[in-house]
Amino acid sequence: MKQGHGVQKLSMSYRSKRAVVSTSLVTSGVAFELVSKHSPELKAEIADWEDGRVFSLGVLPDGPSISLKKEGDRIRYLGKGYKDPKLKLLFKNIDCAHLLMTGKMSSDAAFAQHRTILHGNIVDAMQTSRAMAIVQSYLLPGSVLNKSMKRAPKMTRAQRLLKARIMATLGIAILANIRK
Repeated sequence: MKQGHGVQKLSMSYRSKRAVVSTSLVTSGVAFELVSKHSPELKAEIADWEDGRVFSLGVLPDGPSISLKKEGDRIRYLGKGYKDPKLKLLFKNIDCAHLLMTGKMSSDAAFAQHRTILHGNIVDAMQTSRAMAIVQSYLLPGSVLNKSMKRAPKMTRAQRLLKARIMATLGIAILANIRK
């Protein structure tokens, strides 16, 4: 739909999806940081990563993006935008990103269906994908995980308690990081 002088009006559906994806990326970035502080599984996954590794998640062509960095035994959320990443995982469009960010698809399925583009090393991308799956397991309800993942992880009692702790502190952590 065109609106005066050749300026294209964006559909409300696109704007809504973009807002959901943008919010979900920030939430995922903050969750990466929280989960990396407490989860033995994520700590083990990132243990062999080189310190200082920066990676970004974003949406093509000019959609929202975030950057994260490995520091010591944790992941730190650097904020919105690309902060000189060694690795970029880019969703081909807002619809592809929306599927993953709303739990309708796992990161593994997004890779398998070529909904993402990789700029960087394939080994780093696979490590990041595994780390993303761990973070998703702490963010999404079990019913969503069972639908979106081929093999949703079975959580121990300690992991369920950690998940509750992360969910209880996530809102405050998002507010603390909103301006990044």
